[in-house]
Amino acid sequence: MASLAVGLVLGLSLRPGSVPGIVPPDATLGAGTPQAGVSMGPPDSAPPAQDATLRTETEALRRARMEEQARLEAATAARLAAEAQLAALQRDLAARATRREAAPPAPAQAQLGAPPTVLRLPRAEPAATSAQPRIVLHHRPGPAATEAAATMAAQVREAGFEVADVRTVAAAPSQRVVRYFHAEDAPTAARLAGRLGRGWAIQDFRAYEPLPQPGTLEVWLPER
Repeated sequence: MASLAVGLVLGLSLRPGSVPGIVPPDATLGAGTPQAGVSMGPPDSAPPAQDATLRTETEALRRARMEEQARLEAATAARLAAEAQLAALQRDLAARATRREAAPPAPAQAQLGAPPTVLRLPRAEPAATSAQPRIVLHHRPGPAATEAAATMAAQVREAGFEVADVRTVAAAPSQRVVRYFHAEDAPTAARLAGRLGRGWAIQDFRAYEPLPQPGTLEVWLPER
């Protein structure tokens, strides 16, 4: 029995790891240390699917930025075009106002030396209109023309009309003219011409643009 117990103790002492201070051969391999015959994979990296998603999102952001820039450029171009149209309209209105202040263009026949087309109405005086006509007197520059315009303004007032304005123009017809711009003012123009005396012509300027307000009559003097 004693020999059997001694043999058992010796057997246990010879087992690996059973006796303190004895390390088994494979104990030097720590956790995660590859053993012989075991292959390790490559280090962790982003999956290809994530790379594709990132590239897609980057491209979408780039396109959105380009589209936004294009919209801003289009809006700027539209604003500049609108400003240019507004400036052109303002210049056109200013030119119209300047032409209105100057003498109206002579008819084509008058420019060729032929007498202007004159509409002569009967000198019988029709019934007076209720609205007071607006008489605008035109004359050429110069002392003699200014004096003649003052005399004519007095005659117009004596005929029962009020002179609203006296204007100096660079050009005037070759004869004394009363112009009207609306069909309803033709009888008043004939009445005024009849009261001013002989040698007055009446001209139909209904095609003139821009038309003045109804009731406006123009008296043109050729004297210098």
